[in-house]
Amino acid sequence: MYLSLLLGIGLFTVAALSLVLAQEDSPGKKVYVSKCLMCHGEDAKGDTKAGKMMKTPDLTTEPWKQGTSVAEVVKTLREGLGKMPKYEGKISEEDLKAVAEYTLKLAKIEE
Repeated sequence: MYLSLLLGIGLFTVAALSLVLAQEDSPGKKVYVSKCLMCHGEDAKGDTKAGKMMKTPDLTTEPWKQGTSVAEVVKTLREGLGKMPKYEGKISEEDLKAVAEYTLKLAKIEE
């Protein structure tokens, strides 16, 4: 009985850890890290050296500037915004959608 309980707890722990690790390596996070992190920072607050210099908005408090839905954020990513470059043709549509979803998650916006 104790063995079954321990095995169940162990399996639950492995499953939960797998979910966390899978989220950490999501396609959206990979694109965010390679294209957005320098200005927007890990937490999307824009509190980086480049972000401060470019007056990058805090996506957690000003998400309306980039959009509050996946479609709006994808449009912003395609077309650019202010000093943010256009990513149309530079990032696949699948990756644009993935990074939009990840960014909205950082901004704590549920669609």
